[in-house]
Amino acid sequence: MPNQHAADKEVIGFYIPRTLARRIRKAAKSRGLTITAFIEEILTHATRNTELTPDDYIAIAQATKDAVQRQTSKGISRASKGGSVKKQATS
Repeated sequence: MPNQHAADKEVIGFYIPRTLARRIRKAAKSRGLTITAFIEEILTHATRNTELTPDDYIAIAQATKDAVQRQTSKGISRASKGGSVKKQATS
């Protein structure tokens, strides 16, 4: 489906100073990265010593499963309302 993100991802929103936002855009562009890829790289590095527990992984797996179910039900809902559902080419 168009504009549908991977089920194992989530949105985190926050406010930052405009000066920092400008520096982030420039730094990402200079490295040939999207802003998302640039920030993901920085946050991955900053949290590299933060350990996740088995309970964390269980919660992540459940949230991913829930997201997949929501995406699937949205696709079924759109198709039943006459919306177009694109089929992927098979080789």
